[in-house]
Amino acid sequence: MLGSLTLLSTAVGTVLTSPAAAEGPKTYYVSASGGNDANTGESEASPWQSLDKVTEKTFGPGDRILLKAGDSWTGQTLWPKGSGEPGAPIRIDRYGTGVKPRVQGAGTVPDAVKLWNQQYWEIRNLDVSNKRPATTSDGAHLADVRGVHVGGDNGTTLRHFVIDDLDVHDVTGELKWIWGDSTKKKPGITFNNGWDRSKNTGGIVFSSKPPTFDPAVPCQETWEEPLPEPTEPATVFDGVTIENSSVQRTSFAGIVFKQSTGDTGENPRLPRCAPNDPLFAPSTDVKIRDNYVTQDGSEFGTNGMYLTSIKDSTVERNLVDRVGTSGIELFATDKVTVQYNEVTGTQVRGGGIDANGIDTDIATTGSVVQYNYLHHNVEGYLACACELNTHFGDAVFRYNVVANNSEAAIHLANVSGSTTRVYNNTFYNTGPKMVRREEHDRVGGAAHFSNNIFYTTWAGATMASDTKVTYDNNLYGGTNPVVPAVEANEVEGDPLFVDHNASVTRTDPHKPLLSPGLGWRPAATSPAVHAGTAVPDNGGKDYGGAKVPVVPDMGALQHTPPAATHFRDDFDARPTGPLATETNGWTVNATGNAVDVADTPGSGDKSAHIVRTQETGGSLGTNLSRTFPTPLTGTVTIEADVMRDDGAGERNFLGLPYLYNSAGGQVVSVGFADGKIVAYSGSELKTIQPYVQGTWYHVKLVVDTAAQNVDLHLNGRRVLTDAPFRAPAPGIARMAFYGNAGNGSAYVNNVVVR
Repeated sequence: MLGSLTLLSTAVGTVLTSPAAAEGPKTYYVSASGGNDANTGESEASPWQSLDKVTEKTFGPGDRILLKAGDSWTGQTLWPKGSGEPGAPIRIDRYGTGVKPRVQGAGTVPDAVKLWNQQYWEIRNLDVSNKRPATTSDGAHLADVRGVHVGGDNGTTLRHFVIDDLDVHDVTGELKWIWGDSTKKKPGITFNNGWDRSKNTGGIVFSSKPPTFDPAVPCQETWEEPLPEPTEPATVFDGVTIENSSVQRTSFAGIVFKQSTGDTGENPRLPRCAPNDPLFAPSTDVKIRDNYVTQDGSEFGTNGMYLTSIKDSTVERNLVDRVGTSGIELFATDKVTVQYNEVTGTQVRGGGIDANGIDTDIATTGSVVQYNYLHHNVEGYLACACELNTHFGDAVFRYNVVANNSEAAIHLANVSGSTTRVYNNTFYNTGPKMVRREEHDRVGGAAHFSNNIFYTTWAGATMASDTKVTYDNNLYGGTNPVVPAVEANEVEGDPLFVDHNASVTRTDPHKPLLSPGLGWRPAATSPAVHAGTAVPDNGGKDYGGAKVPVVPDMGALQHTPPAATHFRDDFDARPTGPLATETNGWTVNATGNAVDVADTPGSGDKSAHIVRTQETGGSLGTNLSRTFPTPLTGTVTIEADVMRDDGAGERNFLGLPYLYNSAGGQVVSVGFADGKIVAYSGSELKTIQPYVQGTWYHVKLVVDTAAQNVDLHLNGRRVLTDAPFRAPAPGIARMAFYGNAGNGSAYVNNVVVR
């Protein structure tokens, strides 16, 4: 059939294209039950019959290949030739009514559906399997087989692939592990295969040739000029979407991305030796979303997703259910975001040793794992930058709900040089280990925990603690929780989850269900509320999609504020620049100074900026205030996030905030002055604590006009109780944020009165 192909030569390979492209796009029909390979294939009335006929044809841009619904093809590979072009991909789909057309490799072909050195393809609505019959010897039926295999070895960038609404199932791929205990070897399962020859089978597999290199150039911790150049370039993918598909009972994995020569392992090399490794050539713009992956019913099904050598990519809204080893594993990747996934029921299978929901593994940089619900696995999250010769890697794990995992909530196996930041997660632990540190030589990587809720039902669940693991500002609750000795600012108590045991009906068994995670939201009276510390570049929203304020709650979810709110202003909807009087009821006094709306901390989270550079404005000073025409009585709660970031020195005072009675008398006073937060208790000015320039603080005043006293809370902690008013006040008539004693500036955000 080579006579029907035109080969576009490159320095290192070929891309299959069609000489018939000028004829314009055509549609071809294939029916196993009613076709004939002698037909033209260009109408439903004259379809081809076999996949072999499709395989020997070279298609052009915009062509369509339609398989008849309800038909089946067994023991054949669907491998049409040719490539599309931008705006005119070649499409494979179905026609007619009934179940999806079935492409059944039956274990007699390496790949049921294949593309090789081709690009601009879209494949939809197929049922694909590649199952060898079971044998009397356990595992002997496993082989080097795949369901859908897209690959290349021509040293170019292959662009635009869409895999949409496929049902891929029952693929009996062999299990080749990178390393391991060879004494456990059995038919279909082998160990110590090395980086290149391992993990190349599964349901949907994208594999390509890595760059070749001079074997005399070893891996280095950092590369310095001159950088080594590959002797031949890699083949990479750009623009791959795998979506809306079901992948079930496939081994080694469900979905695989891999650079592999598949050779005998000569010149073995790590897939990525350093962050700036010149031989790291990842595929880009990979989107894996809205898929269902399960290995339930397969003894040999391991990873749900095994993703290596990809960059600037996203894995989102997938359900990974009852797989082995790891639900979603990143290996030698860069800037990959894993979000809005549900991973549950991961087990130890097929000779593996792990069983986690998500794993940021060896040589990963820029990983962000957020908004996932990881539950009922053996371990929730594994930070495994665990190759002893690869001392780099960084990952952020935030806004995840990690619950009911039988062994450990989180497992640290990262070696020195790697860093894992774990903040604003909720860990509901039912196993013996809350945070596990690897017991053998893969230790030493830095891990920093902040703003997390650690709740355990297992008395005394262990918390890893060494010189490289730090804890700062976390909440510990449950049955005899262990607070690490290195914890700097712990909060102990019941986080008051709203309803983490709520029963939820899964309406679609193939879709992720994240709503149960909302049950771990803290109540408004929880000690987690406003007890977090500000984290730069924190993503902006929590597990449930709520805005994260500059002083957040601890845990993955912000509390729900009480409904009865008298006044609220976060300044976000206002234009940047001077704040005018009567904007949302504010009165501004800025004589000779400024009260502005500022893009701080960002353009999507603005604040009011009070700037005082000269002693003007009289007794009002530089002032942002709001009058309540009917004074507020009873229990009045006033909250705001405030920050000084002016570098001002001694003898300057900013009221953040002051409360007044109808006569203008000062009733409640909180000030930031001379590096200290101060407040009045009656006539006595008390020092509460130091403040740090550039740090946001959540100030909460609970005013009782009946008892004539106030409680002051800072960042969720009550620091002043039943402090008498400075002056009698039947009601609170005005609040103000201001400066009139010395120069300085402050930011005010998220003001709430209720």
